[in-house]
Amino acid sequence: MDTQAEVHRAISQARLAQQSWRSVRVRERAERIARFAGLVVEHRRELSAGVLYPTRGGYLETITAELLPLAQTAQWLGSDADRVLRTRRTSWWSRPMWLGSLRSRVERVPRGLVLILGTWNYPIYLTGSQLLHALVAGNGVLIKPAEGCQQVTRKLAELCVECGVPSDLVQVLDSSLEAGKQAMAFGVDHVVMTGSSGSGRRVLEQAIGHLSSATLELSGCDSVFVLPSADLDRVADLLRFGVRLNGGATCIAPRRVFVLESMLDRFIRKLKQRLDPPGALPWSTWLSASSLGQLEPLVQEAIAQGASMAIPWRQGVRRPQIPDPDGVPKEWVSTGPIVLQGVRPGMSIYGLDIFAPLLSIVPVRDIEQAIAFNDSCRYGLCASIFGLESEAEQLVSRIRAGSILVNDMVVPTADARLPFGGRGESGYGVTRGEEGLLEMTNSQVISFKRGKWLPHSDLPQEGDEQLLDGLLQFQYGRGWKIRMSGLQQVLRSIRSKPTN
Repeated sequence: MDTQAEVHRAISQARLAQQSWRSVRVRERAERIARFAGLVVEHRRELSAGVLYPTRGGYLETITAELLPLAQTAQWLGSDADRVLRTRRTSWWSRPMWLGSLRSRVERVPRGLVLILGTWNYPIYLTGSQLLHALVAGNGVLIKPAEGCQQVTRKLAELCVECGVPSDLVQVLDSSLEAGKQAMAFGVDHVVMTGSSGSGRRVLEQAIGHLSSATLELSGCDSVFVLPSADLDRVADLLRFGVRLNGGATCIAPRRVFVLESMLDRFIRKLKQRLDPPGALPWSTWLSASSLGQLEPLVQEAIAQGASMAIPWRQGVRRPQIPDPDGVPKEWVSTGPIVLQGVRPGMSIYGLDIFAPLLSIVPVRDIEQAIAFNDSCRYGLCASIFGLESEAEQLVSRIRAGSILVNDMVVPTADARLPFGGRGESGYGVTRGEEGLLEMTNSQVISFKRGKWLPHSDLPQEGDEQLLDGLLQFQYGRGWKIRMSGLQQVLRSIRSKPTN
């Protein structure tokens, strides 16, 4: 297949369709996208069957992690998009005196053509929500799906057409890296990418070369702060959920858990009860052989530096599964949770961004040390704090993360009303929520000047400097004395101006 020709065709068709789509009123676009929620229900089994990677824990997990939040996203856009994208008009009362009779408004206009570089770990929700936001904002969309996600991505595009979106408006490219590169080379107006920080850098370098804006939702190595007031049973239950979710292939899964040394023994006992209960069948997931090859030496290195396994690391059989872009089956390895205790900053495994059921327990003297240790990690996607709300509230401003959850983990970030994005190596810009919807648009300012007063159109005259200096003092001076002095200067300069 000629990738270059296919991408060029897709861009041409999407741009042509976008010209008419952008003229559709926001309210009508939102009403069409709202129908997507019902279609998610009707096609729920087919969508779930399109998730081919073996980390997914079955249909139940797909419902909670992808289908429910995507349906809510469509519903929320249907009810709120018109309000969020509404034109803003400047107030007459706040108009600066020196502007005269000026009336302005700020409109939100589509960026044009949005390229979505999809991810494999949540191909329904992440790609789907970005797609719906782009469409409601009035854009055309190209999607370069992750390898193995072509089927489910095409289904998302088909459902958009069923909602009333023009058939050419959403174009699904092939999953090759070349397709994404060609799309940026031909020219798109905005890029939304979900992936690793390394991939984000490469995408940004190309986007900058073509002056395309970008939203980068990148890697995470999320932290958990366990305060002395925390309910340790609650913490252990949610860590079990977080480490098992999607087999560890979750960018906002817990990775580093800061626990006071005085609480460490009690905490470890409760965590073992959840992750390695006596007499129960051990839980396991699938880890790619390449990820295992990256992880094993780092685990051994951490142990040599003083860390230890909190529970036995069970590894099992190997099997081929999803073909890579060259058509070669990837090898996957059965693995249980990997829980290390005694991890410290400076160890290679500390701050590792990897899709694996990995958990590092980091003992600290106090919360101040936990904050300092957390600051040494270059990622800032999400953080969880467990303890009294009043105590957690004192910490939130000191934690560098796009989302901070108090007494919960992962799930609140799926609320369609909330933006999602990271700091540092975790990217920049946001997707989802009001801010994510605005990010799919550009602001356009329209100003109308009324009346004949256009002093800036005249040639400079004697006294103009005194007049404007007085006006500056009168309008913006600190205290009534300087303001009154400015007013007097304005009046003197007006009286001294020659009359024609």
